[in-house]
Amino acid sequence: MKLRIVAASQGLVWWRRGLDVARRQPLHFMGLLGLVVSTGILLAGLPVLGPLLVVAAMPLMWMGFMLATRRVVQQQRVTPGVLIEAVRPTDSPRQQFAQLGGAYVLATLAIMQLAHLLGPGADVLGQVIEQSKTASEVVSHPDVQRDLLWRVALSLPVSLMFWHTPALIFWMRLPVTKALFFSIVATWRNLGAFLVYGAAWLLSVALLVVVDRLVFAALPDVLSSLLAVSAGLWLFSAFYGSLYFTVVDCFESETAENLTPTNE
Repeated sequence: MKLRIVAASQGLVWWRRGLDVARRQPLHFMGLLGLVVSTGILLAGLPVLGPLLVVAAMPLMWMGFMLATRRVVQQQRVTPGVLIEAVRPTDSPRQQFAQLGGAYVLATLAIMQLAHLLGPGADVLGQVIEQSKTASEVVSHPDVQRDLLWRVALSLPVSLMFWHTPALIFWMRLPVTKALFFSIVATWRNLGAFLVYGAAWLLSVALLVVVDRLVFAALPDVLSSLLAVSAGLWLFSAFYGSLYFTVVDCFESETAENLTPTNE
């Protein structure tokens, strides 16, 4: 396996290709994300273990969207089965995915603890929630925004560390530690491309917010909500679909054809 170094402008290519695959099969991609969100909400309702299971399943979800993107590239239909395809065969690396999920849970718990120490803290946030009359007052409060900022700032580098690992485990059969190591190195060596990639998606979300406030808000409530939810599902499914391109452009392998860059 070889590491590829790409230009910073490749981040825009990843962004564009993610939008393109979601455009080709929009209902399928939106349905995948809707299924993930619905399942996550159900699991999160379980006491204690529910939220941990949701976090542990995230790497498997990323892998599912990579497999979905691969199918679109190969002009195949996307089905819900891609979400568990990585652990369905008898020879699949189920144990490695379980270890990866556990490692991601530990990393997420560490992020939450750091955010608690560096941010305003749970007591302050609790007071804000009690004193606020509406949800908008909670979101707009400076302490809440500071807490969210810390969580996002701490989560991004951790997410970048883990994003490539499911593909390296599934397609290259690497152990978790090696997959994490190569993922970190690939991200660092191609940091410029990932910064451009992240900026493109942040601008896309900002544009969606503007459209929601200027266009959707002028429509009837039911139609406005439907369009806003649909647009959000499509955009975020496009983001997860784009993860595949960040993998195939950063790694080269003679033994795994799935890690061959596309020429679209």
